[in-house]
Amino acid sequence: MKIIGYTNDSYPERRTIINGNLHPLKKMKSLNTYYPHTALKRMPLIGRNAIVYFKDIVFNDEGVDGLHLFNTVTNKKVPWISTFETYIPRTSATSFLDHKNLTKKSIKEKDRTEKYVEILAKDYCKKVISLSKNNYEMELRFLEFFPQYKNTIKKKMIQINPPQEKLMEKSEVELKVVNPILKFLFVGKDFTRKGGKEILDVFYKIKKEHHFDFELTIVSLGKSYNYAFGKYQDTEEEIQEMKNKLRNTDWINFYESLDNKKLLEMMKNSDVGLLPTWADTYGYSVLEFQASGCPVITTNVRALPEINNTTIGWMIQLPLDNSGEVDVSSINKKQTLRAHLQNSLEKIVLEILENPQQIKEKSIQSYDAVSKNHSVKGYMEKLSEIYSENF
Repeated sequence: MKIIGYTNDSYPERRTIINGNLHPLKKMKSLNTYYPHTALKRMPLIGRNAIVYFKDIVFNDEGVDGLHLFNTVTNKKVPWISTFETYIPRTSATSFLDHKNLTKKSIKEKDRTEKYVEILAKDYCKKVISLSKNNYEMELRFLEFFPQYKNTIKKKMIQINPPQEKLMEKSEVELKVVNPILKFLFVGKDFTRKGGKEILDVFYKIKKEHHFDFELTIVSLGKSYNYAFGKYQDTEEEIQEMKNKLRNTDWINFYESLDNKKLLEMMKNSDVGLLPTWADTYGYSVLEFQASGCPVITTNVRALPEINNTTIGWMIQLPLDNSGEVDVSSINKKQTLRAHLQNSLEKIVLEILENPQQIKEKSIQSYDAVSKNHSVKGYMEKLSEIYSENF
């Protein structure tokens, strides 16, 4: 067995490296090179053209056979692999990606990024694991800007679906009964980014104009910043109206947070999950809903079409760029997209309320899909094979 070093135990690392790993793990004393810690703290500024350059942070790699990193690279002379969810190396200094004719600023950013791309091409980097087909293709387009390294790095790239443990047995899902009063559930810290405002507006409209009874539960910190909006964020008035609706509506069950056990139990008892998101790197909550026998309404951004479709759930089709992301380039564009998102969500929710019998079949189909495509055992066996071959 190989001893695997890792650098962080936040949610993505627990999902993709720590939980269920077949090899002994050792947490390193400090963060690895080029970890986007500063960037995450300053994320609200990134949409306003702030540039975040990362520091090289040295850590002790003693006592490990290799390193498994997440969204990061390292110059340490020890074998390592990295799992990533958008592109790697991860940096906000990427104006060169949007310009065919490079400016002085974008040339500087490209040169700075290149030294970290070079690290990926070195022999110590053994594998680069993308979580989705979407971010695999994004990485290949990113590497077009560094042709001298592209082929070397491409040979190391592999795509592996992230794991999801079963939260119910198949027999329990088959016996699961659709509630007489349908239960809809939204889970997400970033309320606005994940479509929370659209959910509120749509369910308010349905409540006002139709006779249906339903239960809407929202678990969210209510964060209003949406990086997909860039410089076109919601106004203070819109944000305040949203917060008032969240906290002062008697037919909405609102929680800022729940412990994980209660949250998973709530998923099991819900009929429909909600993630009409503007932007998401993957959509882990969708996997958790599906593993609870709860089909989900999602948009089609980024990797979501890889884990949801109209057979196992419901999907809102948004116009996307070649990275699978929405382009909010003006206030008018944002308003048009929002209207389309709301109208599509309303149509789907009304269809579900009018024909709740469809939920049962989608419940079983979504459970089968996540069980087949996101097996913890299969995922960890693939990691074990990579460790054994490369460390």
